[in-house]
This record gives sequence, structure tokens and C-alpha cells, in this order.
Amino acid sequence: MKKLVCIITLICAVSINAGAQDLKSILSGIAKTVVGDKATTATSVIGTWKYVGPACEFNSENLLASAGGEVASAKVEEKLEIILSKVGINTIQYTFNEDGTCSYVIKKKTISGTYTFDAESKTITIKTGKLGISTTAHVVTLGNNMSFVYDADKLMSVLKTITNAASKVNSTASTISSLASSFDGMKLGFELQKQQ
Repeated sequence: MKKLVCIITLICAVSINAGAQDLKSILSGIAKTVVGDKATTATSVIGTWKYVGPACEFNSENLLASAGGEVASAKVEEKLEIILSKVGINTIQYTFNEDGTCSYVIKKKTISGTYTFDAESKTITIKTGKLGISTTAHVVTLGNNMSFVYDADKLMSVLKTITNAASKVNSTASTISSLASSFDGMKLGFELQKQQ
């Protein structure tokens, strides 16, 4: 009962401070903060996950709550969708197994490796290839959805690693750089949906 009262109080406080934000986006933000952190565990990432769209998150809740924060996020995601499609991320599908092995399929090519989940930082590190090349994503699972986001200034190198399409990624570097320099603490990546 105390938790419910705390959540209702939090919703009221955020509603008063958020001004122009609609209730859906407020509740979504609270769900990710309150539920997402508890729901994101080593077992919650197990399964097969398919790309469903771009993701843009901010380290600072103040930035997102400020006037235009939601609009800025939507514009960034719109540009990011074009970039992710161009390099083939929109076709990606990950599989995470209980034994720490994983694979992803992108443009009909399967890449196998291993992964580790850090419960404290809520990150997942995927190592692939003979050289053990790794990428680390901030991850949030909420129901059948999972977001993989990276610090915006590191997204270019991550895309090169995942897609092995350096020339296409290089051609989008200036767009990503301009997105990254627009906001401090911005994380970019993609949303995945669990497959049944």
C-alpha cells in the first residue's frame, strides 16, 4: 500500500512539474524508472528479440521534462530510423541463451558469441568473433520490450562493429555527430521485441 501511495505521489509531482507533457509519456517514464530497473535482470534478457524501431534516451530527466524534450526525442528518433535502416540494423534479431551464449542475425548473416549481463549498471556486453570484439549496451527490459542504447558519441563505432558495413556507417557519421552534440547525456540505439 505504501508503494502505491509513493507512486501516486510521484505521478502527481511529475505531472505538476512536467507541464506540457501528456500523462502517457509521464507514466512511460515512471514505468522505465521504477519498473524497468527491477524488471531488467539476467533472466529477463533471455530469449529471441527482433528490432522494432529506434530508441533515444536522456541521462537527465530534466532535459526530457523540459519544454520540447519529447519533440526533440521524436525528431532524433526519426533521423536515427533512417540511419539504422541504411546500415541494416532494422533487420537485426538477437538470441540470448541461459548459458551465456548469444547470436544475432543481420542481413541474413548469423554472428555468434557470448554475453555478460551487469546487474548493477544494467548493461549487456556482447563478445563476438575470434578476436573477441565487444560492444556494451545499456539495457532496459519491460514486458516483451527491450531497449539497447549506447552513448551517442560511441554509436558510430558500435554500428561498424555490429554491421561490418564501415563505408555505409562512415557516410552517416556527420548526422550522428550532429545528433550527439545537440544534447549532453543522450543515448541512442534501438528497441527490440521478444519473439514468441
